[in-house]
Amino acid sequence: MTILHIAAVLVCIFFLVYCFRVSPVEIMPVFTCGLVLLLYVLAMAGRLSWIDGIAALAVVSFGVWLMSRRREQRKEFGRVCLNNMTEASFLTAVFLLIVTMLCTSGKVVTWWDDINFWATDVKSLYFLDGFAGKYANVAPEFGDYPPAAQLIKWWFLHLSPHEYREGLAFAGYYVMNLVFLLPLLRGLKGRNVFVMFFMAAALWFMPSIAEVYGYDGFCADLTMACIYGGFLYAVTDMPQGKSIWISGTRGESRKVHSEEIYYYGRLGLYLGVLVLVKSIGFVWALFGLIFMLLYQRNETVAADEHKSRGLSSVAVRHKFRGLLSVAAVASVPVLTGGSWMVFCLIMRRVTKTTATAVKYMTTDEYGISGYTGEFAKAFLKAFVSSPLHKEKSVVIDLTPLGLYLCICVLVILMRPLLSGWQRRIILWFTVVSGALFYGIIFVAHITIFATETQYLEAAGMISSIERYGAPFTIGTLLFLAGIWLNRGDVVFQSEKLPAFLRKYGAYLCFILFVALTAGYQIGYHGLVGYRQETEAKLAERAKMIGADEAKFLETIRILDTDTGARVCYIRRGDTPRWVNNSYTAYEASPISVVYKSVNLDDAPAEWMVQEIRASHAAYLYAEDTEADAGAVFDEITREGAFACGVLYRIEDDGVNMELTRVSKDA
Repeated sequence: MTILHIAAVLVCIFFLVYCFRVSPVEIMPVFTCGLVLLLYVLAMAGRLSWIDGIAALAVVSFGVWLMSRRREQRKEFGRVCLNNMTEASFLTAVFLLIVTMLCTSGKVVTWWDDINFWATDVKSLYFLDGFAGKYANVAPEFGDYPPAAQLIKWWFLHLSPHEYREGLAFAGYYVMNLVFLLPLLRGLKGRNVFVMFFMAAALWFMPSIAEVYGYDGFCADLTMACIYGGFLYAVTDMPQGKSIWISGTRGESRKVHSEEIYYYGRLGLYLGVLVLVKSIGFVWALFGLIFMLLYQRNETVAADEHKSRGLSSVAVRHKFRGLLSVAAVASVPVLTGGSWMVFCLIMRRVTKTTATAVKYMTTDEYGISGYTGEFAKAFLKAFVSSPLHKEKSVVIDLTPLGLYLCICVLVILMRPLLSGWQRRIILWFTVVSGALFYGIIFVAHITIFATETQYLEAAGMISSIERYGAPFTIGTLLFLAGIWLNRGDVVFQSEKLPAFLRKYGAYLCFILFVALTAGYQIGYHGLVGYRQETEAKLAERAKMIGADEAKFLETIRILDTDTGARVCYIRRGDTPRWVNNSYTAYEASPISVVYKSVNLDDAPAEWMVQEIRASHAAYLYAEDTEADAGAVFDEITREGAFACGVLYRIEDDGVNMELTRVSKDA
């Protein structure tokens, strides 16, 4: 099966390379976006495993297509593939992806957010072959978190269909992030092993300049950063007018600009996936659309002024087609993001942060945090003076303000590569979008995160800034790096410079910048160093499952993991155990668990019935307690007295509720 999927990926990538005459490193993120959206549709239908048949169909269809071509076309296709497969950019990309997948294959889930949702949810996808049914999602408090990154993790997990391997999910996560950095390699020529190796290393370490969570966990903000930065760079990569002939109506043919199809198609796919990575993705999609409108407007104006002051009928039609293309790009994230919102509404998937945000906007239940002044001080101190790395860098430790200013300086230094209006748009867009989003981060802390008192200290606040600010910091760095590596070689064309510098000067500058600012420790730890801690982390995870939780997990093993189900877990109300609850939910996935901490001595039977009904659970489990559980549950229990530590099926018609003991033979 693995060989089939690899063959299908290569077939699709090189078919697209042949059609649009772009390099494989530019097609890889486009293909990844298409794969995400295909898996998204299959997951909606609960048929993710159908991807095997689709992969086989792709390979067979390609074979039929190739055999139906004339000999000259087949030879041309082979020549295009061979030339691209031996390019330094493709070889570097393949080396980076293979090394990353192999090195991260031993990673295990350790990050708190992964336990809370990202790992728990993808485990559910793996066993259920799609999204969970109504009221059956495994992370009730994070139900509407979008699934794009989850689907790529599932695709890698699916390569091991008989064993759930956490390391494969990490491989999928890193590949999804890295493919959006691969277009930076497209101008790499010459197969210099030194430059190829250090460019691969630079791409791996680049996010560590301003973000650390993505190297040890499934940080969705880093994935958003890579897609957002790739989108901004793609906007500036305007089509040059290459054309292809395609069949029209009544046997006619019509001329179509292939670069224009590729250009707008890529932008639409990027935004369509961006909003499916995390709920806040719509903000970055909006920023991206604004940049696209500003950039293309000035590009069109510049072109018109260059040609003539007047507008011919052809120019008017061109502008109208451009507006339609922009509208089509904008419609893709609306369609994908909107479909996910509708699905969550139907399946009753909602997150506590979404609910809190809605209450802030629609009611007076919440107000501005009483710690606003303290939050402001912590934010200002972290923003100005706290380094973005937890571990000290070898050379430069950039603060958020330092990186913000550095980005502005980089735009100014790239003046020779940009026209006047390009410099103005990129500089002002960078300054304003950065300021706006840092403002959004601060507002979030005094509203939605008002009770998260760990952010009152600069040490806690910097973690929030570096994580939630990653789409701006890493995304903008990726954007500027794309412009530099695509156009920066003009700076090194002097005959006085050595040939090596003329050829690789732009890439050497990029490597040097990453080398001076990267967090080597976190980058190394995420790729290799984590192996020294794996056993200790697994032992730490095991400690989070106490005797009560272990008994519960053993009891629910009788449930079928191929179909989603929710269990209402009645816990003793003696001490809060929300940390244990999250670890238990991960181990229980794909079974969904909703927890109720109750003192059964004080729980009226009718009230308890309403609480169980509100949980929308299909099963009930009560852990051992000294309280008289029978006084609460005996009246609704079939076949004898109620027993703790036993799984019961809930039968409820909305008026009467009955509990039926579930046996291993059932």
